[in-house]
This record gives sequence, structure tokens and C-alpha cells, in this order.
Amino acid sequence: MNVNLLYSDKDWVKTQSYYDWDSIYKDLGLRTIVDMSMSDLVMKGTRIMYITRPDAHLGDVMGKVMRVPLKTKEEILYRQEILKDCINNREVIEELYQLVATVLYDWDQLGRKKTNSGTKDSRAGLVTDISVLSLLLPSMGAVRSLLKSKLDKLVSAGFQNLYNRMEEEFSPELERSIEILLNNISFYIDSMPHEKEKNKYTVNVPKISFECGIYDGLKFGDLKLAELETKISSIDPNGIIGKLQGSFGKLSNNSISLYNNPPIQENIANLEFEVVSYVMSYCSEVLYSLGFFFDQLYFQIGFYRAAVNITRQLYRLNTDYCFPVVKDGDALNYDDLKEIVMLAEQKKDAVGNTGNIDGKILTVITGANQGGKSTFLRSVGIAQVMMQCGLVVGAKQYSSSIYPNFFTHFTRREDSAMNSGRLDEELKRMDRIVSHVGENSLILLNESFATTTEIEGSNIAYGIIKALKEEHVRIMTVTHLLSFAQRMYDEVKDDKDSEVAFLSAEHLEDGTRTFKMIPHAPELTSFGLELYEQVLNND
Repeated sequence: MNVNLLYSDKDWVKTQSYYDWDSIYKDLGLRTIVDMSMSDLVMKGTRIMYITRPDAHLGDVMGKVMRVPLKTKEEILYRQEILKDCINNREVIEELYQLVATVLYDWDQLGRKKTNSGTKDSRAGLVTDISVLSLLLPSMGAVRSLLKSKLDKLVSAGFQNLYNRMEEEFSPELERSIEILLNNISFYIDSMPHEKEKNKYTVNVPKISFECGIYDGLKFGDLKLAELETKISSIDPNGIIGKLQGSFGKLSNNSISLYNNPPIQENIANLEFEVVSYVMSYCSEVLYSLGFFFDQLYFQIGFYRAAVNITRQLYRLNTDYCFPVVKDGDALNYDDLKEIVMLAEQKKDAVGNTGNIDGKILTVITGANQGGKSTFLRSVGIAQVMMQCGLVVGAKQYSSSIYPNFFTHFTRREDSAMNSGRLDEELKRMDRIVSHVGENSLILLNESFATTTEIEGSNIAYGIIKALKEEHVRIMTVTHLLSFAQRMYDEVKDDKDSEVAFLSAEHLEDGTRTFKMIPHAPELTSFGLELYEQVLNND
């Protein structure tokens, strides 16, 4: 049975992720987002008491889901509605998550993660299958009961449909019928005596009846299982029967001891194995379905629990968050957008940016050194990744188009792992990106091609970016290549309907950097000398 909490029509499977996810992950500092997802806040009223220990499973799930972009507005809205349910009913989601985690832990004790733990025809494997089914069956009922009790609060289509599927595909009637079957074969995994009262023991005894025909030569044929059940018998070990038998296993007061007849014992054991295996073969599909369901539920509800943790961490950092709005075309509109990775790492408020660059294929960002340009670029990239996996965004408002073909190209320090110079390495990375761009592509460039001279870097940047723009690839670039920026500006400055936007890091007359990006023509200086003088004065 499908869970379908991440997608409306399918469960989680390994699918196509962003091209070069490792670069996106590193360039945008997304490890910090994963870390935020692993811990919850324990609060008393509005006061934060402490942060829980990290749950590695939540971080693993968040990392896997973030790397696979959703590709339609409907997919994003579907997750957003479920996440709203989870935020508004956090205790319910925690209870559900812990219930499933406990089930899987108990299953692990039965050997879930072991390989070759038993074959289909082994007695150990049969006992394990019965034990696992006996664990998962009532657990499934517990999940259904929990959802039913909270269905008036869990109003999203995801949770509503999940409960409805459970009622249809795993009804209480089906649960009861399998429960009866498990009770009937319980002797196979529980044949040892149990103390019921003082000097009184109970033991599970099988009752197996067959129907068959008798043919020529007194040969049996048309063998059919007529009855199978487990009967509970009581034995007094100090009584006459108990002393005569010398053992309590599988004996009742009117039994005849078979312990001194090994061949008959072996035949009986084989008969019991074959009968129980036959019965369990009809439960194999149910057993697989239940196992798949709990694995998927643990993964998928883990994503939403991790997502709730992120919202609570943002609350701790006293910053706004919103559910982003998906728009068609080349949209990008933001209000008080913050770079939440830096916010989380520095534990202090960050400057938010507000702007509207809807319909702009190319955005060129210039301005003062240390003015917040790269921080702003990362804030857009982080918000885009979070939106495209159904998460909230660190802003008062954020609307954007979907860009499943998303790339980052940030300048990197030269290190021993590089087999060539920095410019050559940059060009190779850009070549790989260009070969993978397609419809709905977004590239973030951060000081690309600055590893050579200003003239050569400007020519390279102009040629590549101009070609990508003509192919309708959306680009946002932070650059100190002033010749490139000025050339792009001169081409479009008289075009009122230009698809190019120019932003600059705000710089007040007294040298103060506000760390805000404002619409502005490219400035022909990065104010490096001014920054140098400020450092000297501070010293």
C-alpha cells in the first residue's frame, strides 16, 4: 500500500536529482539546512527550554529529498498543504513518527537489516516471517487509529487520502482475519510453557485436521487442509500426567508422549512446517505490503518532521518564513529575503532584501566589496532549492518560477585537488553546465572568470552569458568584471522592455554598506580603497 505523502500519485523512489548537486550543496552551504532539520526545540510557552539531540535519520531524509526538484506547481502545492498540517499539528506528527520509528526498531531486532537471515523453506525464516507479521499487523492498526482520531485536524489531501486508502486496502475486517490466522498458527513460534498461576502452566498446542480420499491400495489422495488452530492447554507439572510426560511442550492432559519416538516427532515437525508454510504463503503479499508501507512512512513522515524542525529553528532565530508562491514565466519577487544559512551559523539577524525582477532573464549584480552581493545570491539559491522541494522560505514573501535545471558556478580557491589552473577549472565546470542546460534553467554565477585579467575575464563572461541569455537561460551573476557589466548595460539602457536587470550593493555617501541590493546601473568601482581605509582606521 502506498503512502503518497511526498507525491500524490507515487511513493518515494530514487529519481533524477539536480545536475552536479554536490556543487549546489557546497556553494549554497546547504549542510547547515540539513543540520537545522535534525533537531527540535522543546518549549514552555514561548520560552525555548532546550534543543533535542540530532536525529540522523531526519538529516538523511532531508538531504535526499532536497536534491530532487519538484517540477510542477501542483506537486509543490501538494507538499505545502501537508507541511501546513504538520506545522499546525506538530504533536500528532511527532507521535506518528515515534510510532513508526519504534516499529522499525523492533523489526530490526527481528533481523530486518540482516542479509541471508533465512530462506523461504527454512524454519528460522518461517518463524521470522510470522514474528514480523505479528509485529506489523497491530502497528498498522495503530497508525490507522491515530489518523482517524486526528482526521478533523489533518485536512490536507495527502493525509485524508492516506487514511481513505488504509480503510479501503487494509480495512479492520482484513486486519481481523489475518489476526485470526496468526492466532491459529501461534503454536509454531510459541510452544514453550508459560506460568499462569502458581504451579500451573499453559502451553500452545496445534490442532491440524485434514480431509482426503482413500483410493486403491489404501492410498491417500486429494489431501485438503480442513482445520488449523492453536489450542491453549493447562498443565500441572506436579501432577501425574506432567510427571509421566517429563516435558510440557505441546502436551495436553490427554496426550500420548512422542518424545521417545524420534521418527514420529520428525514427521510431525515436518507436517507442521509444511502446513504453516502453506498458510503463510497466502500472507506473503500482505507481509511485503506492510513492510514497504512502514519503510516509506518512516522516510516520508521523516521529511515533514524535519521540515517542521526547520521552521522552529527559524522561529528560534527570530526570522520570518513563508510558503513560496509558484508563478509561470520568469518570475522572481521577494520581500525581506534572508540568507538563512549565514543567519543560523552566526546566530544573529541578517539583512533582508526586497525586490521584483519578474521577467528578467539576466540579472547583473555589482557594487562595493563586502556589500552583501554574494550573500544575496546565495539567499536566492537557497530559497529556490527549498521551494522546489516543498519547504518554507526565509522571507516575508517569495514568488518564483520553477527551475528544475538549476546550476551554481561559484569561484573556488585553488587547492591540491586541482589538476590545472583556476581559470581552466572554471571553464571546464562551465562547459559541463552548458552541456546540461535546457528548458527552465537557472544559473547562479558568483564572481566567475575573475581568475584572469579584467579584460580577458570580461570577454569570456560576455560571450558565455550572452549566448545563454539568447537561449532563454535565466542567469544571475555577481561580478567585479566592470567592463563586462558596462558592456551589457550599454546594450540595453535605452530599452524600456529589456530582459536585463542591474542591481548594486547599496553604498551610502559616508561609506556605510547597508547590505541591500538596489536597482542601479553598474558602478565602475568596487570601493576597495575605501574599505582599505576603514580597516586601517579600525586598527
